[in-house]
Amino acid sequence: MTTLKHVFDGTRDNFAQLVVENSRKGLVVVNYWTPGAGPCLRLWQTLEPLSQDYAGRFLLVNVNTDAQKALARDNGITSVPTLKLYRDGDIVDSVYGAQSDISLRAVIDKYVPPAPDTEIAEAIRLYQQGRVEDALLKLVEAGIRTPDDARVHATAIKLLLREKRYADIENYVRVLPSEVRARENIGALSVHAKMLALAEQADTPETLDARIEASPKDTDALLSRAAQAMVSDDFATALALLLRAWQLDPACHDALPRKAMLVIFALLGDQHELTRQYQKAMLDGLH
Repeated sequence: MTTLKHVFDGTRDNFAQLVVENSRKGLVVVNYWTPGAGPCLRLWQTLEPLSQDYAGRFLLVNVNTDAQKALARDNGITSVPTLKLYRDGDIVDSVYGAQSDISLRAVIDKYVPPAPDTEIAEAIRLYQQGRVEDALLKLVEAGIRTPDDARVHATAIKLLLREKRYADIENYVRVLPSEVRARENIGALSVHAKMLALAEQADTPETLDARIEASPKDTDALLSRAAQAMVSDDFATALALLLRAWQLDPACHDALPRKAMLVIFALLGDQHELTRQYQKAMLDGLH
């Protein structure tokens, strides 16, 4: 019937796994319908866009009662359209006939977690009230329910950044799914946290400059001094030092010099003179 994400076609063979077992993880809405029935088509036109809007907070399983007569009979379906809502292996609600978007949302919202945007807004409100731990807990809980939603994780990292809890950021990012860690905004925030931590922990700029002059291959000194320059928006100095550190040891601090340079490029834009200069220098360094 459909190839939409979070939407499946139910049969007698897959019903136990697709509906009953999946309902132990979250809400499953089973839509019993038949082709050619006007109310079924009207409900379908409302329900499937709704399933995409909820972005995985419930699964929609469509059962064609013409093709699945035995399944419909086993589940007591006597008229269509009929919706059966499953949670924890059981039917928790039923809806009969074509319904409006508002009516369907009112029923579905009783059984699904709040939208991430709602929880993000609530977390920010808690943070503004000074309830830092409550705000972070709200975001952690949202992240557990929607692990692939980078917006939730980015908000949590930003709040930790404001609190200068750099070690907590490193721990938070470490347990994220690999595909989320690879998102550009998450990676950039992680790099910012590492560079801020280095800048705060470093010796004075004068001391670091003396160390670099005495030992030009001191990658730790180069990186710490670059972090200070980056925090001060002195991107020319930061890029020069990061390039030196990267050329000396590309794997230094988990490739942090290269990652920091890429973050600066993103801040400056592709057309900035410094971006072009140091992108070329990095390419030349690969040959």
